[in-house]
Amino acid sequence: MVNSAGTLLVRRWHSFYNVTTMRQSKLLATQLQRRDPNAWTALLREHMEEEDLVVTAVSAKPIPPRTKDSPRTTRYLLSLAGYSDPITFIGRHLGAVEAAFYKELAPRVPQSVAHCHFLHQAESGGAGWAVLDDLPGDIAPGRWSSADALAIVEKLAHLHASFANQTEALTNAGLAVRLDSAAYPWQTLTKEQSLYFEEGPAAILSEHALEQAGQLAPLFLQAANGLVVMRDLGGWPGILGESHLAAVSDLLDDPVPLLEPLRQLSPTLLHGDPCNRHWRVSVFDDQRLTGWQTAVIGPGILDLVSFVEQFGLLDDGENGGLKTRPLWPINEETIVDTYLLALSQRLGSRIDTRAMRQAIPAARCLYVLTNWFTHFATWFEEMPNKFTWQKVNRMASKEFIDTPLYGFMQLRPYLSGVFERFILAYRSL
Repeated sequence: MVNSAGTLLVRRWHSFYNVTTMRQSKLLATQLQRRDPNAWTALLREHMEEEDLVVTAVSAKPIPPRTKDSPRTTRYLLSLAGYSDPITFIGRHLGAVEAAFYKELAPRVPQSVAHCHFLHQAESGGAGWAVLDDLPGDIAPGRWSSADALAIVEKLAHLHASFANQTEALTNAGLAVRLDSAAYPWQTLTKEQSLYFEEGPAAILSEHALEQAGQLAPLFLQAANGLVVMRDLGGWPGILGESHLAAVSDLLDDPVPLLEPLRQLSPTLLHGDPCNRHWRVSVFDDQRLTGWQTAVIGPGILDLVSFVEQFGLLDDGENGGLKTRPLWPINEETIVDTYLLALSQRLGSRIDTRAMRQAIPAARCLYVLTNWFTHFATWFEEMPNKFTWQKVNRMASKEFIDTPLYGFMQLRPYLSGVFERFILAYRSL
């Protein structure tokens, strides 16, 4: 028998705007989080269509957050009557964007993302809590074969093809436009980024630059701050020279050559950060993309370049940081060709793959500005002066073990490649 709280679970929770349903949804979420076997039984009976299934016990194990901003996530282990092995699910607190994704968009691409068995939102369009499939990651990114990598790239292309030119539907689902050219409200910008206006980095950006940046204006301000920091340090020996810093300054001063090629491309659903750690690859030739809290609307080439630029980074289990991939199973050219071919096969003449290929340099420059320079100020905030910095760069990475610098000092070879590709891309704009 399922008690009254569990019985509520078998009722459809499709109407999130109905007050009664909202209260039921909240109650069900509470029962599931408290590991009520009856509530879990009802949930599984509804979604697995097994009327005789009975959950006898539920245990929970929090999953350590990767960063301080990572959503709270718990793995639930369910013991079933008549079965020797437990089954697992993921309980995840979702921000508004990720909740919108699982509610409105994930059902359209069931073969590419985790299945959502239950979703409670505090209010329409707000944050929530979900029960998701616990996807197997049997093959770690460092062991991906060329076939695994190609399958991932093709699946990314199919995801983009599924939502191509559907800006209105994606906006209605609650997603923002990544390259929205609408001016960022000046009062909001100066309030949110007041530190940059008070201490000087904002002086690098002209009114024209901020206007052209549109909704990217806050990120451009943060990138300008990173530029100021790196100039004060005299660059980064072997990684960032004067030519790189001059290129960044030029793009921040006039971002039109950077942004216009991207704004001309067809928009689609973007994951926002489709890096190695967000892909789950199983031994059954299945690939799923997780971590949709960064989802936005924009040209698919932004996701492709993000994937390429981070493909050479792997999680370092020993210290919780990152390490460089020793060998790529496929090269960048193959990744790009595979993606564009898969996209063309799905969309045909509805997509201009030539324009997408030509926009890769712009996408790469934007990635470096908004994903590397925005972090430099935080990374180097404790570096006393450029003389110390120059000395630090003459030391071996192993000398930084157990220090805050170790994480990125051991990535110097990788970062050298990042900024070499950046300067070549800049010269191609």
